Amino acid sequence: MISYQWCSELDSGDRDEVLALVAAAAEYDDEAGFSSINPGDVASTSRDGVRVYHLPIAARRDLSARDDAPLVVVAYLHLQVDDGGLGTAQFVVHPDYRSRGIATMLVEEVGLDTTVDGGWAGTGAVALRCWAYGTHPASERLTRRFGVAPVSRLWTLFRHLSGPFASPLDDVSVPDGITLAEARPLEDPTASKSIEEVLDAAALVPAQRERLTDDIRLGAGSVVIATDSSGAPLGFVWLDSTVSTHLELEAASVRALVLTEAARREGLGTTLLVVALGALRDAGAQIALIRIDPDDAGAVRMCRLLSFEQEEEHSCYQVGEWADVPSF
Repeated sequence: MISYQWCSELDSGDRDEVLALVAAAAEYDDEAGFSSINPGDVASTSRDGVRVYHLPIAARRDLSARDDAPLVVVAYLHLQVDDGGLGTAQFVVHPDYRSRGIATMLVEEVGLDTTVDGGWAGTGAVALRCWAYGTHPASERLTRRFGVAPVSRLWTLFRHLSGPFASPLDDVSVPDGITLAEARPLEDPTASKSIEEVLDAAALVPAQRERLTDDIRLGAGSVVIATDSSGAPLGFVWLDSTVSTHLELEAASVRALVLTEAARREGLGTTLLVVALGALRDAGAQIALIRIDPDDAGAVRMCRLLSFEQEEEHSCYQVGEWADVPSF
């Protein structure tokens, strides 16, 4: 049996347990690349345009049938609902309690009906989306059982930066009239202003813009900004040189590459990506990781020409009607 209670903010005891769960799951899933929840989301509260809900799921320790066994948090669901009733969910089960029916019990008890008064589970959500990163058999079983179909895909690509399988990186060719700034910390005020200007002119759908803004707000690393002759930002690449183990090698990530709509198709994206790859290599990474939309033909072509290979496919699952394309 499980127990749960929606809340707009976790109390200190639940928050500590959830943070420990999120950290344990992230460490356990790191090499496989499965979904993880940013610890900052655990402490988040509602803000303008977004209502935040937390759902810690508890059960008796070791799923004991004894009434005197202590309750522990075994899973956690984080939900954000915008003003239109569109809900983005994140869900994780503690590694010690996987393959024991926790997620199935939750869905059976809460249901997936978003058409009832008050929205899904009374949260006001009239549609739900959840990304499952990595080819996780549990997510595939769960979504197949309850008839939840994927609505979008995402690929993780990797590129060798050193060793016998690494292709040489070409010298950076900067298009005429464009200047690349030195890499700056992501939180640098000047960099933040330039990032905002690029995002304003990038023609992203609102869901993608909001998700990327949140990722940058909670993220780490550095950013390289490209500007035109007047100093106006044309694009940026966000890289995180923090090294982790992936495919038994030392890996670091290109987190985002965004150009203004007017700056596309001129080779600037390739230039920024090569700069990022060089920086990750110099930081000691053996491979670079990047996630792209496989329906973005330009991004796929650019990465293929730079010797990236596909490593994982990720899926976005949806319940209810949602007009925008999925963010990632």
